[in-house]
Amino acid sequence: MQRLVLALYQLAGIVLLPLIIMALLVRSRKQPEYRARLLERLGFCSKAKHKGGIIIHGASLGEITSLKPFITGVVKTFPNAPITITSFTPAGSKQVKHLFGNKVNHSYLPFDVAICNWIFLKRLQPSAIVFMETELWPSLAFQAKKSCAKLMLINARLSDKSTMQYQKISRLIELTLNQFDAIQAQSPNNAERFISLGADSEKVSSAGNLKFDIAMPVELNHKTNQLKAIVSNRPVWTIGSSHTDEEDLLLGVFLELKKQIPALLLVLAPRHPERYIPLEQKLKGFNLSYCRRSDKAPLSESVDVWLIDTIGELLLFYAVANVCTVAGSFDDTGGHNTLEPALFGKAITVGPHTQGTPELNSALLEANALLQHQSLNTEEISCDLLTLFNSIQKQEEFGHNASCFLANNRGATQHAITTLDKLLSENTK
Repeated sequence: MQRLVLALYQLAGIVLLPLIIMALLVRSRKQPEYRARLLERLGFCSKAKHKGGIIIHGASLGEITSLKPFITGVVKTFPNAPITITSFTPAGSKQVKHLFGNKVNHSYLPFDVAICNWIFLKRLQPSAIVFMETELWPSLAFQAKKSCAKLMLINARLSDKSTMQYQKISRLIELTLNQFDAIQAQSPNNAERFISLGADSEKVSSAGNLKFDIAMPVELNHKTNQLKAIVSNRPVWTIGSSHTDEEDLLLGVFLELKKQIPALLLVLAPRHPERYIPLEQKLKGFNLSYCRRSDKAPLSESVDVWLIDTIGELLLFYAVANVCTVAGSFDDTGGHNTLEPALFGKAITVGPHTQGTPELNSALLEANALLQHQSLNTEEISCDLLTLFNSIQKQEEFGHNASCFLANNRGATQHAITTLDKLLSENTK
């Protein structure tokens, strides 16, 4: 029955492929980068010199950033193995280039369609493929296993909601999970959810969260000092990874804060920097003066908002902030990476919707390393933030707790690299 379900899934992929391509082309009208390298999405990727190596997949910019310690470790541990990083988005591609230069190859992951996957695997002939978090692609997983590649799922997580959704297609999910040679979950609860969906319990482990192993880039100190000189002595509120549906609320909060802290500078880093044009219109609608990061223009005291329209600089702007708010938590997105500002010992706040990483945020709250706004009320959020901005002691207390929490939970990256090494050793026996 499972094979029949897989066959139907693969047939549906072939039938829908023209529509998938058409949808991508429609999207490329607003974002032309999606039209580039289209053949890679059909499986026609890379060159012969990249054969026999390791493929590591991160869906977009955020995932690639979280994978940096792991990818760096893999490059060092397997110096002779070609490393190919795959992503879905142009932002992910740019981040690979920004973080790793020519140390790795990049390709877009093909559509999960049998013929595309066959071409992709035929060209690369990988010895191992590493997926992250909830990336389950039935056709690719099945064909990769058939080609004798080792399959790993690292930093694996499943929310209760996702588990319930997957149960509706349980046969397909169980077949997919059982193609993996190792599934390393972020926590025991996540491990149990994967086992409940049919994963082999002997191949599932609780290894911790890769995001705890985030490291401060070497060049960051110099850049941070430069930025601090630019913002001068102004208090800074950095909002990271914001989405369209929550920006009106957050800009309203900023206006409230400005009444009490006139010199306050808002650093606004949207989740998708290419949205800067509509975001500029929104700032004008709020009658806020702004400066784009890409303009490289002097930041005068009259500027209210520094709009970050560049790729890969969010850590830098967390580093210069007094208070960091991790967005995606004021709408249904479910939140983003709260550990990035923790790296710099910052006071961190999030909105009420953190269902994307419930266990992580619960642990941060328990460690008194995170302030969670309990409503979407402008005045209440403003009041919470004023409590932090008006107390250096509170900022330092939250920041210290965040740093300690991060330091006490490291180690998942090395665990994943060790497991990958063992799996590849099995290939040589």
